[in-house]
Amino acid sequence: MSEWTKERLERMIADGDEENLSLDYKRAASLDRADGKKSEITKDVSSFANSAGGVLIYGIAEPEEKTKRHLPERLDPVCRADFSKEWLEQIIQSIQPRIEGVVIHPVTVDEQAGTVCYVVEVPPSHTAHQARDHVYYKRHNFGALPMEDYEVRDVMNRKTHPKIRASIFINKTVKIGTPEGVILVKVENIGRTLARYVMVEIELPIDVGGLIRPVGVSTLEKNDEGEFWRLRVGKNPQTPIFPGSYSKLDRKFDTNVVLMHNDGSPMVSTRQLKVSVFADEMPPLRATMDVASVLRHWTPIEQSSSI
Repeated sequence: MSEWTKERLERMIADGDEENLSLDYKRAASLDRADGKKSEITKDVSSFANSAGGVLIYGIAEPEEKTKRHLPERLDPVCRADFSKEWLEQIIQSIQPRIEGVVIHPVTVDEQAGTVCYVVEVPPSHTAHQARDHVYYKRHNFGALPMEDYEVRDVMNRKTHPKIRASIFINKTVKIGTPEGVILVKVENIGRTLARYVMVEIELPIDVGGLIRPVGVSTLEKNDEGEFWRLRVGKNPQTPIFPGSYSKLDRKFDTNVVLMHNDGSPMVSTRQLKVSVFADEMPPLRATMDVASVLRHWTPIEQSSSI
């Protein structure tokens, strides 16, 4: 990870780096001595520790426009004389139990005015942490949500099973002139336990900007929306994924194929991709996502509330 500087933060704003599961922006006004604001700080920080870790930046404002709410708009620096690094550390340390490994980077914005942005790096923890309001929170999309009982238990069991973070990308242009593509799934072990058996099950629409047919074992199935391919990609247990490491799983597919019903009528494709990630005794990670985003870039497989 490169050093946190004013230039780096300005580059994030210029590039429009959007908030996500591991990144959150906060205005300077988020730091306040009111009890409610202090509770909000512990809520945000603990939610990262209870999830996959991440970065919380105090001192970047987002647009007022709702559709752009999760984009960085401008620097909104904190007055260091009013809210010091030590003050912020004290608030974070009120989280129970204390989170080990939190690092706060003060990034100078204007040395003469004494203004900074605070970049808070929060590691994933091996246990669940409670905010000042006595609630356990997790990261979900762009914010923090209260955790269900089973989720708290899952976090507390991180020492006994691997904790997996995954993302998926569909590449339809592997080789120019070759009618094939590849489904890539990146599986990262962010827990403290070895991941021996990893398997990803995919419900893949038959049309991803063109009809496709997976290479290897797959089944053609149908639901109320249309047809899809059900396939699995797995990790050889002889080469486990160690804590802090990752592996890429892949499955090729043919393009420019013809798929028809027995009566000659064209098939109708489902519109969404469904993915389930399994790793040893870890509770499965299941998500539903739009194919369009997966074709453009690596897309996190984040737990979907609809599943």
